[in-house]
Amino acid sequence: MFYRAHWRLTTLLLLASLMLSLPGRALAVEVERVTRDGPDELRATVLLAAPEARVLALLEQPCHLLEWVPKLRSLTILEKPGENQTLVYMATELGWPMSLRDSVTLFTRSDGPPVTLTMQSRPDSVPAVDGYQRIPFSEGSWTLYAEQADTTRVDYVQRVEPGGQVSQWLSDRIGMAEVADLLQALRDYAAGSQSNTCVDDTSDPGLR
Repeated sequence: MFYRAHWRLTTLLLLASLMLSLPGRALAVEVERVTRDGPDELRATVLLAAPEARVLALLEQPCHLLEWVPKLRSLTILEKPGENQTLVYMATELGWPMSLRDSVTLFTRSDGPPVTLTMQSRPDSVPAVDGYQRIPFSEGSWTLYAEQADTTRVDYVQRVEPGGQVSQWLSDRIGMAEVADLLQALRDYAAGSQSNTCVDDTSDPGLR
């Protein structure tokens, strides 16, 4: 009984520490959280110092994504089931309490205007991978607006159910910081010289 009570107390203290640290964290990108049935909706906007076509390449080409997406361990293009559609497997290392997660996502591009990439989970498209918790549900979008010739506004929306033992309320709270980090990483990468070149060959698994 003592050890069980001690374990519960330790878990509560860890959660309390996490709860206290997140609100005080200075987020470089402001994230709005909208209450929904199931996963909450997280929204954020970022201005990028890059033209719309270049931003779209940063969001679609694996060699770019592997460079700028935080905590992304691997990315594989599985198939292109329809016009402007791409089915993608991604494995991530999010850290405690999420541990290793993977996802299968269908990306659909609408050329607009505005250009929009919608995301919809397809968790059963690939068998479970040892060591990874499959994300059972996710949806969202990237919407691009050409503000000027060299500036693009990106509106981002996501809803994610983490799966496993992580509660939805904790996932939504952590997700605010994760979304801020994601868009800040995209902004930094778009402004850097390394994003000007990309050698992509989807037939080579090493580049996925």
